[in-house]
Amino acid sequence: MGYFSKCCSKTNLPVVVYAKGYPEFNQIVALTPDGRVVEGSYDGYGCVGDENLREDYAGRWIWEKVKFVLKDHYNGEKYNELPRSNDEMAQGYFMANDFLEYCKKNGAFKNRAAYVRAFKKYANW
Repeated sequence: MGYFSKCCSKTNLPVVVYAKGYPEFNQIVALTPDGRVVEGSYDGYGCVGDENLREDYAGRWIWEKVKFVLKDHYNGEKYNELPRSNDEMAQGYFMANDFLEYCKKNGAFKNRAAYVRAFKKYANW
């Protein structure tokens, strides 16, 4: 399994792996349906710090339900107060830096469609 990631549930900005060199898009708070709130650096393989976010403690697959919020945008919301986190189209790594620079300069996307438009224009896919 290669890299995979999500977008911030509040801003639709991408969550990227630390190797991309954009800490503002790597430091997150992850919320799981089983009540975990995990803060730290996203590794690109479903873990924040030492926490596996692919499965719950009983070994059930929960990745699709995990919600990511970029740390700078987290205000203590509970899991049920946040919208879904969509998949990051470039798996958190495989996009041109032009897209990340666009995100850094322009900030939050209005919605998923705005993210997709910018991704297609700047991510070099």
